[in-house]
Amino acid sequence: MTDTLIGATEAAEILGVSRATVSRWVTEEKLQPAQKMPGETGAYLFRRAEVERARREQEDRAEAAS
Repeated sequence: MTDTLIGATEAAEILGVSRATVSRWVTEEKLQPAQKMPGETGAYLFRRAEVERARREQEDRAEAAS
């Protein structure tokens, strides 16, 4: 199975957050990008499996809190 790389917009959709939140999570080291494109403002690419794992963790935390 190949691990597809996705952009920040798709990662945000999967996680149910904004692109700004995805960028903040990268800065806070809560979400690890697989790659950063060249340049000062280069886009982040994420492994889909990692983003889906993060979503499951979010759901688990929300379920435990309720």
